[in-house]
Amino acid sequence: MNKNIRVWFSSEEGERYRLSEQSELRFSDSVSGGLPVIKIDPETKYQSILGMGASLEEASIYNLSRMSGDRADVILKSLIHPEAGIGWNLMRICFGSSDFTAQEYYSYDDMPPGETDLELKHFSIQKDIDYGLVAAIKKVLAINPKMKIFASPWSPPGWMKSTGMMCGGYLLPEYYTAAARYFRLAIQAYEALGIPIYAMTLQNEPLMVSKDYPTSKFTWKTQLEFLKVVKGEFVAHDIQTKIWIFDHNFNQALKFPGRILADPEGYSATDGVAFHAYEGKVHQMGQLHEKFPKTDIFFTEYSTWGTQGIEAVLSYFRNWARSYNAWVFCLDDQRQPNAGPHEADPTFVMIDSQNPDNFWYIPEYYMLGQITKFVQPGAYRIYSDEGPKKKVTNLAFQNSDGSLVLIVVNQTKNSQKFQVTLEGKTFIATIPDKTVATYKWTQ
Repeated sequence: MNKNIRVWFSSEEGERYRLSEQSELRFSDSVSGGLPVIKIDPETKYQSILGMGASLEEASIYNLSRMSGDRADVILKSLIHPEAGIGWNLMRICFGSSDFTAQEYYSYDDMPPGETDLELKHFSIQKDIDYGLVAAIKKVLAINPKMKIFASPWSPPGWMKSTGMMCGGYLLPEYYTAAARYFRLAIQAYEALGIPIYAMTLQNEPLMVSKDYPTSKFTWKTQLEFLKVVKGEFVAHDIQTKIWIFDHNFNQALKFPGRILADPEGYSATDGVAFHAYEGKVHQMGQLHEKFPKTDIFFTEYSTWGTQGIEAVLSYFRNWARSYNAWVFCLDDQRQPNAGPHEADPTFVMIDSQNPDNFWYIPEYYMLGQITKFVQPGAYRIYSDEGPKKKVTNLAFQNSDGSLVLIVVNQTKNSQKFQVTLEGKTFIATIPDKTVATYKWTQ
């Protein structure tokens, strides 16, 4: 094996390295004692990767709409394009309002207080068109035709709920059938505009209830019942969109989706389980896989920071996630727009609130790009020694073209030297402090 190994670095503080290509390395027969060893075995394969990206929610699209000329297109290309950008290939959209919006909260079938629309005669996604969401999604698909889109609702229409509004409360059982039809119509409306919806989560954060932004509570029992109704609606109308349950935190993995999957009908109706990382430990997601190994797991919302954050993303994949999606990619320097109660951190792209044409990328753009630019959809996670956090940690993938990708994270304050072994060959590398490195080669 005499293959050249290409190398890229991105540093935590963002100044030294920004997806910067380094000198190539080569395999040799020599092994150096005393160095941490990362052993790779491509023959041991785990889950395939569906994709990675962030969200196309209204707040980010609003900020892009404030820019002049083609500056918004430049940003989208930098995020989405497989070669000219960092290759995001899986994006999340919201069916109706989320808490990150510059507009009044809306659903696709809002009615005056006390009125209902059981036949959904007033259903329309026109506001998604008016607010530029549809146009932005179409641009994304044009930049990367292999892009997959999945959707999440923050709330069904208020008239279907116990509160009579989108904020707080829960979906009333007598409206399960109408809500299932509502989501089916949303999928069909997007598909009619040339935007296929690959998957849909039944409810964003079903255990969150707030009077301040769209939320809708489900217990595992009520989500199980609703799941059956939605599945029936999709089957009856030949909807191919996959259904992902839960869409909430690690700490409820066995108590919520685990109980749904334990029900034979629930298991059959579920195409995947979606997770967030705001509460609990990542191994709890892995425990769900151990109990239901044939059920796909997806990571749908959480943004990370620094080398510790990239290590967290790798841990999601080590615990069987087939995807990773951050939340919100473009706020201004005041962290706006944000209509909800949750404070926001800086986003991958930041814009000047006084001069929207002035924008910049934070270090996380480059560090996440160390994964998303090189690990392709359809890649498999393969065996590698995890490594000690006091030195380096890593994760390895094999793309469908046979190329191998090793992501290495150094969270320490010192450069670290290590060696990689594969099929009796070795290469030795040094990674700077607080840096993420990508090593790619073909067998």
